[in-house]
Amino acid sequence: MSSSLFLTRRQFTLASLATASLTSIGLSSCKPKLKAPFRVGVLLPKSGLESQVGQSCIRGAKIAPALLKDMGMDVELIFADTESSPDVGRTKAEQLINEGAHILVGAYDSGVTLAIAQVCEQKKIPLIVNISAAPQITEQGYQYVFRNFLTSEMLIRNGLNLMKELFALTGCTPKTAAFFHVNDTYGQAMRAGIDTLMPKLDMPFKIIETISYDPKTRDLSTEIAKVKASGAELLIPVTRLNDAILMIRECVKQRYQPKGIISTGSPGMYESSFYKTLGKYSDNCITNSAWYNPHSRITQRAMEIFTETFPSEMFELNVAFTCEAILIAADAYKRAGSSDSKELQQALRQTNMEERIVCGGPIQFDEKGQGLNLQSASLQNKDGRPIIVLPTAIQQAKPILPMVRWKDS
Repeated sequence: MSSSLFLTRRQFTLASLATASLTSIGLSSCKPKLKAPFRVGVLLPKSGLESQVGQSCIRGAKIAPALLKDMGMDVELIFADTESSPDVGRTKAEQLINEGAHILVGAYDSGVTLAIAQVCEQKKIPLIVNISAAPQITEQGYQYVFRNFLTSEMLIRNGLNLMKELFALTGCTPKTAAFFHVNDTYGQAMRAGIDTLMPKLDMPFKIIETISYDPKTRDLSTEIAKVKASGAELLIPVTRLNDAILMIRECVKQRYQPKGIISTGSPGMYESSFYKTLGKYSDNCITNSAWYNPHSRITQRAMEIFTETFPSEMFELNVAFTCEAILIAADAYKRAGSSDSKELQQALRQTNMEERIVCGGPIQFDEKGQGLNLQSASLQNKDGRPIIVLPTAIQQAKPILPMVRWKDS
């Protein structure tokens, strides 16, 4: 088994034992056996700016059928490439619906997801959002949109509170910070959340510099120079994958040495390409984000299937949330006893799945379709992989703060 999955021997044993019992912990009780196929349309960025992350999400989708087979259920996945474009995402959503998809899952990027949500609402086809944090996705009164992910405000609130815990646990408390964010839909939502929550949470540091940049940029030298000139002791980034790599390269090159680089929930620093590209310089960065629960039996079985299918890849957030979104779709179908869109919608509203892959309580949705009971974890990069350092209930190692200096890495 790949070491990047950090599945312990005890967890591996539990995973093997869990295979036989998944029928009792995965999907809710159901009506009589349904006729196949139940078609799930999966919309993800296979190409374009976010292609690497999209491929990771696709791997998560591809392990779902094997996990569902353990539970005695079959699904048919129909994939479409959003090309990291809202216009393409809208077109591909319509295409999948025309091809007979009973429910859609996607689409990682908030801007693309918003475009797809409009189509699903018009066509009255349920959409389960795997990953997308912009608040407006579930604030527009849509009846067919269900998000199994945290909003930007939830991520930031959780992330800032985890920072306080990190500071208390390590005895290292930065006094100044720079907020460094991509200026796309997601980045702007995160900035709005920071502006709203910083005064309310009584944080021990002050943000003395806020810098935004284009997600398509290939050079962050000017922006990091501004951060360094500010003297900020803490760097709070909101990035995508490619720009997270550029950011660290510039920090090392310019010898900008903060006490910590801690994200309040953005992608980039926990992904396999980040480690593969940056090597030792990927270590010590911290991401406070939604994550998977390594102690859950269904997670252990999912990781076992993943390792068998993709032995050289890493099981992480994109995999976990995309796989779980398809399990939610299957659970709704099983309880509805029908592929009728209205009955699927009603079943989704009544979702109550006790066992789940990601950190949190039972899978449920509020009246707006927003997922409830989702939690965040604090992940610190060590030896080319993300390690849970908080909460202590699922801690895999103790955090290191201040971070190791670049020259000592």
